[in-house]
Amino acid sequence: MNILRLLRSGTSGNRQFIIIVTSLSGLGNAGLVGLINQAAERSLLDEAISVQLMIVYLLTLFFFIVSNRSSLLHANRFVQSRLETMRRRVVNKIGKVDLRTLERMGQGDVYLTVAQETDHLSQTLPLIIGAAQSAFLLVFLILYIATLSLISFFVVAGFTVLGILFFLNRQKALTGYLGEVHYKEAELIDNLSHFTLGFQEIRLNANKNDALFEHFTNLTSDLKDAVLRDGGRWVTLLQFSNAFVFLLAGLVVFVLPIFFGGYTDTIYKIMAVSVFAVGPMAALTSVIRLLGRAEVGLGHVYDLERRLDEGLSPSGPKSPRQNSPFRNFSKIELSEAMFRYVDRENAITFAAGPLNLTLNRGEIVFMTGGNGSGKSTALKLLCGLYLPESGRVLCDGEEVTDTTRQQYREIYSAIFTDFHLFDRPYGMENVSTEEVERLIAKMELSDKVRFEKGRFTTRELSTGQRKRLAMISCLLEDREVYIFDEWAADQDGHFRDVFYREMLPDFKARGKTVIAVTHDDKYWDCCDRQVTLDLGMITMAGVN
Repeated sequence: MNILRLLRSGTSGNRQFIIIVTSLSGLGNAGLVGLINQAAERSLLDEAISVQLMIVYLLTLFFFIVSNRSSLLHANRFVQSRLETMRRRVVNKIGKVDLRTLERMGQGDVYLTVAQETDHLSQTLPLIIGAAQSAFLLVFLILYIATLSLISFFVVAGFTVLGILFFLNRQKALTGYLGEVHYKEAELIDNLSHFTLGFQEIRLNANKNDALFEHFTNLTSDLKDAVLRDGGRWVTLLQFSNAFVFLLAGLVVFVLPIFFGGYTDTIYKIMAVSVFAVGPMAALTSVIRLLGRAEVGLGHVYDLERRLDEGLSPSGPKSPRQNSPFRNFSKIELSEAMFRYVDRENAITFAAGPLNLTLNRGEIVFMTGGNGSGKSTALKLLCGLYLPESGRVLCDGEEVTDTTRQQYREIYSAIFTDFHLFDRPYGMENVSTEEVERLIAKMELSDKVRFEKGRFTTRELSTGQRKRLAMISCLLEDREVYIFDEWAADQDGHFRDVFYREMLPDFKARGKTVIAVTHDDKYWDCCDRQVTLDLGMITMAGVN
């Protein structure tokens, strides 16, 4: 079970302590039932209830409260600690996984698993301790019945075991259906992103808006049907568990007295125990569905981890930037590099290569080509985000390998067309506020954004302004090679001129290498070389 796998990941001392205090809590609860039965028997016999019995009852109650509170607090702390470790581990792997692996997973599945599933688990798993207490209480109550009547004990225990086995068998089958709900929720999240990320487009096209909404409606309907199917199955199972409790009580009251004489003397005690057992049995059945959901959720988290592990890049040395042997490079080469995109059925959707490209230190290289020509693929191969299926990436004649790839990546800083704008310069916590403000002024954003408390005050800017803010982070990183994927396309005429006529010469003067995707033939005199791609192949690599 995934839940047991999670719980086993903690220290054994914590687990043992929780098991002990939980069992003590169940023992205390059962002791209270026995003392109540004893006091009730004395009342029926018109005997006085002794002060000693009252004191024992109060001490047992105190013992139960202390052990119950301790078990709940320690269990919650233990579970939350395990979940925190899991979240950190998964997100750490996301940061180290191969880009193509992450692209295949889908944003909705990753977000749903890391955020929603772990949040649900943090609320559900602490209920395990309550269920465990109920289970211990049931065990002790059944053992208490053995002290009253061995016949009743064997009948009740046997009937209970059969009921539990049937319930767990059905519960295991029903848990499998929850996976369908998870994947439909992930698909729904992916579809919902179209409304937010594509808002401008759908507001300009009513047909597109209507079609998108219709598709969303179909997804919500499918999700509702899946949830209702699952809910219906669980309702049936819960009905069985409720009926089972009353069948057991009926067996004790109506059937056993018929076959066994002398049973009436203890029947009221056994009935009292049965009444007390209804609560924990109901608690168990209500929690089991939540635990089934948690079991499935953990399964998705572990499955995500497995897929991430398959795409993990081999770990290189610590401090890859400081220890990178590539920082003083003279020449970078793509040699016969090939890369293919495949869909989930492993059908090839696009192939790039073989690509042969040389990049010299201090060069300004412009890359051109139509949409879908392979420019972004070539850039990601060049900087090590994509691994070539065949061919090599060379730096000063040395092949970039799995163990040196992260060190190689550290010489690059990039702004791709689908760039993400971070709220602060992560990894540069000691950056000077004055330097950031100087760059903000240089990017002509002083009236839009400020740098306060280590973060930018806003990211709600136009696309061109967001790219300028991203450029500030690139400049602060001070890498050896800069990749700009159509950076100037969203700038106005003035700042486009600033980019080509001022910034690129400044990069070159500082010995930086720049490869920029552009279609601005007006500025082709600003580069040292032009590289043109078409259908995944380099068709021209000329020198200005």
